[in-house]
Amino acid sequence: MQKVWQVLEEKAPVQTGENAPELHPVAARMLARRGLTTPEAIRDFLSPEWETGIHDPGLFVRMERAVARVFTALENGERIVIHGDYDADGVTGSVVLAETLKMIAGGLAKNPLQPGTSVLEDGFLNVGKAASDGLDLDIYIPHREKEGYGLNAESVDMIASRGANLLITVDCGVANAKELAAAKAKGVDAVVVDHHQFGEDLPDAVLIHPKLPDENYPFKDLAAVGVAWKVACALSAEATKRGLPVPAGWDKWLLDLVAIATVTDIVPLRGENRVLEKFGLKVLNHKRRTGLRCLLESAGWKKDVADAETVAFVIGPRINAAGRMEHAYLAVDLLMETDAERAKGKAAALEAVNKSRQKATENLMGEAKTLVSDPQNHSLIFAWSEQWSPSLVGLAAGRYTDMFGKPSVFVGKFDGVWIGSGRSIPNYDITAAVREAGEGLLTRHGGHAQACGFSLADDDKVPVFAETLRAHAAKALADSELMPRLYLEAELGLRDLDHRLLQTLEAFEPFGESNPKPIFVSFGLTVVEAALVGAAQNHMRCMLKSSDGAVQKFMGFYRADLADIMAPGLKVDVAYEVSASEWNGRREVQCKIVDARATA
Repeated sequence: MQKVWQVLEEKAPVQTGENAPELHPVAARMLARRGLTTPEAIRDFLSPEWETGIHDPGLFVRMERAVARVFTALENGERIVIHGDYDADGVTGSVVLAETLKMIAGGLAKNPLQPGTSVLEDGFLNVGKAASDGLDLDIYIPHREKEGYGLNAESVDMIASRGANLLITVDCGVANAKELAAAKAKGVDAVVVDHHQFGEDLPDAVLIHPKLPDENYPFKDLAAVGVAWKVACALSAEATKRGLPVPAGWDKWLLDLVAIATVTDIVPLRGENRVLEKFGLKVLNHKRRTGLRCLLESAGWKKDVADAETVAFVIGPRINAAGRMEHAYLAVDLLMETDAERAKGKAAALEAVNKSRQKATENLMGEAKTLVSDPQNHSLIFAWSEQWSPSLVGLAAGRYTDMFGKPSVFVGKFDGVWIGSGRSIPNYDITAAVREAGEGLLTRHGGHAQACGFSLADDDKVPVFAETLRAHAAKALADSELMPRLYLEAELGLRDLDHRLLQTLEAFEPFGESNPKPIFVSFGLTVVEAALVGAAQNHMRCMLKSSDGAVQKFMGFYRADLADIMAPGLKVDVAYEVSASEWNGRREVQCKIVDARATA
């Protein structure tokens, strides 16, 4: 479906002044659109600094209690279970805490830290026994389809029967008051490390959550891995205070994991998250983590420098594929592996799982074309099939939201239970909508404003829920809001595409939520030459000229559909991204076509 091109509203440009005199003129408008209007805000955004951008984890009102309880467990040799979520945020957050606990336990036992090998025991990944004397540490992650998101009665029973004394939840738990009450009744204390929405009833546990009503922590938008990293920092600080050996730079060397989920969980890359991501990418590019290095090699990634796009399109999907297709333990085990040969084998296995995920997703999308017969006639797209894997319906919903500019909900079936996932547009809180429309129909639900998950046990309730949710969206959304849109940062002339622009865009990196990679637009360009290239002739390469005689090369990857409008002599409008291309020591401006249309 053709997207509506919308050049972002022109806001009064700020004066970059002494903060960034070297920047391209378009930077002033870009900063203003991001709400950065003061010299201090501009400086912090363009030059994020560790010392001023990272907050003390001790500002969490319950952090001292959490640290004390963990150290009691470590000192007394209690069994600890980390219960994570099956997505990249839960996986990386679990690894951050597991590795920190192993490091501290090694110091308490006065033994050198030994990597050890993770062992799968009775549904738990035991990662502690081989690391140091006195530590018995499990990671438990539920199976996505069999158990669904968060704690449940069965997993609480398993954790208690395994002899756990302390449960640490990561990327879940704040909405599990009933389950954590049951755990406490069985003698299991809990520390909840989470960032999700919560209800009126909060768990009786030590809650580390930046958005709680009484929380003093100044930055509210951390991913769960960011919250877990804060706990890890507080634990390592306490270890240092107690005279235990903490490896130099321990906290910072965990930032590669923080960088991954800060992108994949789509939290705003502003404020503290921007600092974490900027420095986290630096750590990631040191390639010290054996499992990550092997993951990139197995994926065929050949670039010199990994950026936020590498995380979003290479690393993140592979970590998430483990939980979607097999079990998230595959990703946890790889990230914690330190032996190069074992890591290569595990990375190859994860790559095979990701290829299966890609194929299954394409099959689902093909089937969806026949089931979603009227996407234009509803404010919300809703489709279901008992043949669909619930682990993949969220991906399909995301693609439909992108294609049609509407909230989309897809539902699959596993073991007699309907499990759905939804994706939304910026002005529609899909989780709140599901909660309201699903009252009396759903057995479970949760999520964020832009993504939700839920389940229904009764076949007859699926179409009822579909109609109720569609009616909710129709009432809340105007037709004018329901169009797929391509948001364009600014109109540029071809002479604006210079090295100063490249330098400016690099200063705005990393790109992500709340700081999207800019898409620029140029109107009325004349096609000088054009050709389809690549082995399958599916990429468009063209040379375009502006009215002032400037000429620029453009590449449209997988845009063979543009051949009709790219004939020499025709005039076109082009929306494109700008990046640097380096070849044989030469650095040039590279323009990647996002969309194009014939000039009106």
